[in-house]
Amino acid sequence: MSYFNIIKLDATESSNDWLKERFNTGDCSDGDLVWVRNQTQGRGQRNKHWQTEPKKNLTFSLFKCFTKLTIKEAFAINCAITLSIANALLEFEDLDLKLKWPNDILSGNSKIGGVLIENIIKGNFIKASIIGIGVNINQEYFECLPNASSLFQKTGYKIEIADVFSSILVSLEVYLDRLSNEGSLSLRFEYEDLLFQKGKISTFKKHNEKFQGVILGVTENGLLRIRKTSGEVFNYAHGTIEMIY
Repeated sequence: MSYFNIIKLDATESSNDWLKERFNTGDCSDGDLVWVRNQTQGRGQRNKHWQTEPKKNLTFSLFKCFTKLTIKEAFAINCAITLSIANALLEFEDLDLKLKWPNDILSGNSKIGGVLIENIIKGNFIKASIIGIGVNINQEYFECLPNASSLFQKTGYKIEIADVFSSILVSLEVYLDRLSNEGSLSLRFEYEDLLFQKGKISTFKKHNEKFQGVILGVTENGLLRIRKTSGEVFNYAHGTIEMIY
């Protein structure tokens, strides 16, 4: 992708939904990007509410077309986008950045960003994706969210949202080009290098029962590989288990 068509909005309920409406009316092109200063009903994975204060954080969505990406390679989009954000944020501070499977950006043990990807499928191929990105920048408090944080909380100083936005756009171009030209394997390996708790004993919950295991990595189609203390290795889809940390 050589450019983004940036559309700025003061407020909307959801930047992903805004782009989805444009797509449904045939008024959406590759590279369309809507940057919202106040997103009132932002969504995370599994329709969880994304809490964000007006004008203190970065929230935007991108419409990206693909020509040869198969459904089996869908997780490569997650890898490209989360790696884009992580590498962009490295410019601002040593934040001890990690990627929590499948699409959270952590600083230490705290979530500072997240991604919501909604794919448009045709046959066995992903025709396009609406990619929502949220990064907590200058928000000081997060009500009832003990694991949430922001760049301000981590660094102790305010950061220009536009600077973070510009840095992420540069990184997005690099990783989206890699996704188109290199495919999924190298991106998945790079993603695993930043994978939160990889190789360490962690506690997980499934159906209200807890178990311990070690994260080994991620499969080609985005399943989390865990070796339980019994020695057995299982692959888990998103939403079937929860990490306790």
